[in-house]
Amino acid sequence: MNTQAHRTLYDLIRAYMQALGTSRTTVVALKSYMDAVGRLKCAPGNFRPMLDRLNTVIKNTEPKVIPLVHLIEAFEAAMTSADDTSLEAAKKRTVEILKAQLERFEAATAKVTEHCMNAISEGDLIVVHSPTAYIRNALVRAHTELKRSFRVLVLKQDFIRTKELVSDLECHRLNHILIPEYNLSHYLRAAGKLFIGAVSLTPDNQAVTGIGTANVVSLCHWYRVPVYLFVESIKFAHKTLADQHIYDEARDHTEADFTFHLKTHSHDFIDLAMVDHLVTEKGEVPLPSV
Repeated sequence: MNTQAHRTLYDLIRAYMQALGTSRTTVVALKSYMDAVGRLKCAPGNFRPMLDRLNTVIKNTEPKVIPLVHLIEAFEAAMTSADDTSLEAAKKRTVEILKAQLERFEAATAKVTEHCMNAISEGDLIVVHSPTAYIRNALVRAHTELKRSFRVLVLKQDFIRTKELVSDLECHRLNHILIPEYNLSHYLRAAGKLFIGAVSLTPDNQAVTGIGTANVVSLCHWYRVPVYLFVESIKFAHKTLADQHIYDEARDHTEADFTFHLKTHSHDFIDLAMVDHLVTEKGEVPLPSV
């Protein structure tokens, strides 16, 4: 793949992350990988080099999709011991290993969802901001399965994910309030909890998050609204924030007759010092353990 192809893939992955969240993007990427392997036609000697090139590109996305990176690394380790004698055997083994990695990740996500459900109490007003899929599912299931009575304060930001969340809440008749993100200050004295997810957690105690999350977390932290960070442990990164490849760009943006030269970043980051509860598939874990 050439550099332009790399950039196109990185743009595509960022678009998926913004629309679906990191966890679902990881699932989609692994399923796409398996599908591509099934369709691949090449000389047997070219198979592994082609996988190696693709793996290298995936591990250097902007920003890094840490759960996907870890799963690809585990896949590479498993493939190292493979000694397939034919292309079809190699393809079959590849799909089997990737499927096992996918099942491992989905099992962890299901457990995080359950812990998120259990963090919801009667009478809560829970603030959510472009929530990941397992937070959205936990809200619905706490209402429909656990029969808990609570309200959700939805901060409108990303259109697609806000629409998806509000549609689910309306479908299941879950009591909610939808406000612009910038109006949060009017509700902070009544808010009970903030639920957020993350792209990754770094060894220097930073969490890479969706756009706008840093402002929301800062306000909630100041007003002593407990911040709950739900994340699969596979999202713990080996390298610091500076190595997470957060994407930035500068381009002209015209409104009316004036042109702004605007610099933007693809993601926010927050200091874990502002998080009150860190919850993984194992349950709540001490923050220093990160």
